[in-house]
Amino acid sequence: MKTENLFDTKLDLLKGRIPKDIHEAAVYVTDTLDICWAASQSVFEKHATPEHALAIYDRVISQISATK
Repeated sequence: MKTENLFDTKLDLLKGRIPKDIHEAAVYVTDTLDICWAASQSVFEKHATPEHALAIYDRVISQISATK
C-alpha cells in the first residue's frame, strides 16, 4: 500500500466522527489485507492476484480465530 492512499485520507477526514471500534477494525482489516497481498506477491510473484491475497487473508483470520 502506498504511503499516501485513499484509505488513510478517508480516516483523517472522518477522525472523531466514526466510532473507535469501527476505526480500529477498518485499520486492522486493511493492514492485514495489505500483508496478505505482500505474501501472495512473494509466493506467486508476477502471477499474484487479489484472489490469492483474499484466500491468504481468510486463512490468516481462520488461524487467529482458532487460537482464541
